[in-house]
Amino acid sequence: MDIIVFGEYTLQDVLIAVGIVVGLLILWSIVKKLFKKDEADEHMQKVTCKGCGWQGQVSRYAGRCPKCNEPLGDLKAR
Repeated sequence: MDIIVFGEYTLQDVLIAVGIVVGLLILWSIVKKLFKKDEADEHMQKVTCKGCGWQGQVSRYAGRCPKCNEPLGDLKAR
């Protein structure tokens, strides 16, 4: 580990620096995921099926209940 890689920096110094940078990148991605807000998808809508009681998200354009195949949401209004 005493191999000089660049100037006065040894292989050990470079490996420590790379490890710190990778650790900071991982920490940054975790923090971003924790504080990320859910964006509303304009093509999806939350619905409750009146036929079977299923709740979830379906497409605005072809929304059907996955349990009983009833039309839901905007599809039902057409």
